[in-house]
Amino acid sequence: DRAALDALVVANQRDNEPGLSVAISIDGELAYHGWAGQANLEHHVPIDADTRFAIASISKQFTAFAIMALVEEGTLSLDQPVHEIIPELEVRPVPVTIRHLLNHTSGLREANSLLLLSGQSDLSPVKQAQSLDLIYRQRGGNFSAGVRQEYSNTGYQLLAEIIERLTGQPYPQFLQDRIFEPLGMSQTFVRTEPGQVIENLAAGYRPQRGGFTSHPVLSATYGSTGIVSTPRDLLVWGDALNSGTIGGAEVIKAMETRSSLASGRRLIATNGQEYRRFRGVDTWSHGGSTGGFRSFLLRVPAERISIAVMGNRSDFLKAAFAFKVASVVLSDRLETEQVAAFVPERGAALDRYVGDYRLFAGVVFSLRRQGDELTFASFGGEQATPLRQIARGVFELDPSAELRLEFCDLAEGRATEMRWQISDDGFIPAPRVTMQPIPQTPLDTSELTGAYFSETLQQVVSVYDLQGEIWLRTGDARSVALERYQPDIFRPRSASRVQKLEFVRNENGHVTHALLSTSLADNIEYRRIDAE
Repeated sequence: DRAALDALVVANQRDNEPGLSVAISIDGELAYHGWAGQANLEHHVPIDADTRFAIASISKQFTAFAIMALVEEGTLSLDQPVHEIIPELEVRPVPVTIRHLLNHTSGLREANSLLLLSGQSDLSPVKQAQSLDLIYRQRGGNFSAGVRQEYSNTGYQLLAEIIERLTGQPYPQFLQDRIFEPLGMSQTFVRTEPGQVIENLAAGYRPQRGGFTSHPVLSATYGSTGIVSTPRDLLVWGDALNSGTIGGAEVIKAMETRSSLASGRRLIATNGQEYRRFRGVDTWSHGGSTGGFRSFLLRVPAERISIAVMGNRSDFLKAAFAFKVASVVLSDRLETEQVAAFVPERGAALDRYVGDYRLFAGVVFSLRRQGDELTFASFGGEQATPLRQIARGVFELDPSAELRLEFCDLAEGRATEMRWQISDDGFIPAPRVTMQPIPQTPLDTSELTGAYFSETLQQVVSVYDLQGEIWLRTGDARSVALERYQPDIFRPRSASRVQKLEFVRNENGHVTHALLSTSLADNIEYRRIDAE
């Protein structure tokens, strides 16, 4: 139904704004390609059939495929400890294996989060070697390998390095020789230089104050990201995976083999892809987000269908759009979308969800009941938002971002976990935690103020008193006021790259060091140096 597809494209973009491009293949043949909007607002360049985009984390499945090909050739094993190949990495009590890197279960601190703490971002000209050096210097981690799944770019940057060390070939060239060139993906390559001039590349944008600001990508890390492509080129890759025309049957089988945690819990994300059962059909997909670029590749192998979506505005809900496209393409084969009838829970029935849930270090949300309503707030916060229940165990938090809170796991009548569901992009698990009451005793700031040094980040931060409040100044010359929300644990009062600061005392009660955390990088030790 081309008219329906055209209507979807037009409904999502305006000609004078950043836009999107979507392509669909069936049985390896291009069935549809539509686009709308501007590739470059400053120069009034519209998106066209040849516009390139940064595909961000879709790059991960190319890295996973390369690893599986090396496994099939006998070059390495999925259960091989990573430090055997990269001895610069810390030897952990539970060895981190290749499989852990592929499935985001390594527990290693996330590279981009570490870069943020060191003052870098996707707007910084960071190269692969800088990011790897930061990873190698880490001691400790977020959790023991295999305990839980936590999305991380670290694993895939290390996988790219493993490919280079085992083959003696640069990762970008390996992909060029083994994937891009054999498949005829002439518009696809790995970007390795910050500020690299790329023909037909769209500019990235972020909505702001009724208009847009430029949001480019200067970081040139790879393995986890870094690939530039077009929707039509990406379809070639999707078709090759659907048909098994690349790598062989064993490699394709390995790519689509889901793993489990040590607890036995089966994982959704694996090998740079996510499995979903969508209205009666099996799908594999993955999205990408970097700077102002958003992308999504959706495959339906049994139907030999691939859908590639790319856009250049940061508010583009690419996964939701891709599944809407799939609904049109598969309209005669999909099961009828069932909207389960439910009676909104009221009163004491809502108590099963009441509690505190940890999304990231220092980011704890509280769900409370007020009469017949469930409310949402930051832990200890005074302003609570009423939640509208839209299904059994599902509550709407932000309709514009399609952000929902979902509860699936109950034990003894209480939810054990809250799922932070972001549109159709997937969810972040937020386990239930037990919090102590917010301390009300006076704070002696002199016990905490001083300079603290991190060996792993090679960075000094300062904790200081300003009008009776504790402030933190980080290595990028940014300062933020902190508030105490647990004994000796603080969080920022406003937006900050730092999300938690915990002070650690010795047996005499003196503060000897601090543990600093941000999203996906927990408990980095900063030793107090002013007291020596």
